[in-house]
Amino acid sequence: MNHTKGGLVIFTANSHPSSRELGKRISERMGVELGKAQVYQEANRETRVQIQESIRGKDVFVIQTVSKDVNTTIMEMLIMVYACRTSCARSITGVLPYFPYSKQCKMRKRGSIVSKLIASMMCKAGLTHLITMDLHQK
Repeated sequence: MNHTKGGLVIFTANSHPSSRELGKRISERMGVELGKAQVYQEANRETRVQIQESIRGKDVFVIQTVSKDVNTTIMEMLIMVYACRTSCARSITGVLPYFPYSKQCKMRKRGSIVSKLIASMMCKAGLTHLITMDLHQK
């Protein structure tokens, strides 16, 4: 496998084993290796991400599936995207088969539109594109 095929790097997060499996399948299909990154939680449960290779000027894909702990999933994604941004990736595409808080997409009484907040946070962290599945239940 060619790790630098066209300046493309694929990373997966750790929240759920299916992230790693999905990332592995996508990388095999595309003929690239998964990027080297370490994602772990400190003793105080803070998430830490270390990108272990140069991604300067490359197109990065971050794959994240949602676990039962949706808030940890979101923070892991945000921190990984921000780590890619500060490592000078050319573009960062998030791959989220299920978009967290997507059912909270309408204003109800004095509530808030949480899905809009999540999308804004992802953009602020450095996401340039987002690939997700159906945002609404049918």
